[in-house]
Amino acid sequence: MNEFKVGDWVTIEGTLPDDKFQLTANEVKHGEILMAHFRFGIDKWEHWQPQEGEWCWFNMEFLDGWQNPVLMRYGEQDTSRWNIEPFVGNLPNFIKKEIG
Repeated sequence: MNEFKVGDWVTIEGTLPDDKFQLTANEVKHGEILMAHFRFGIDKWEHWQPQEGEWCWFNMEFLDGWQNPVLMRYGEQDTSRWNIEPFVGNLPNFIKKEIG
């Protein structure tokens, strides 16, 4: 069983690739997605993983605090030092936090 936490990006097994949701505090309790907010069973939820060719926000944080946000397609690049969020038509959380 998946352990979910606030801020996780999740998808629903067997749905369109665009069906991605970031979990809020109202949607997670004790590592499970609260069913009152969604019509899908808990066993259908899975953590989002980027797919080849999918548009994603990449953010590399450097030791001096500088950030380098980049919007590009997921592919063969080394992503070990990058925070990755799906592109869903909004600014990623790491930019929203800086502005807000």
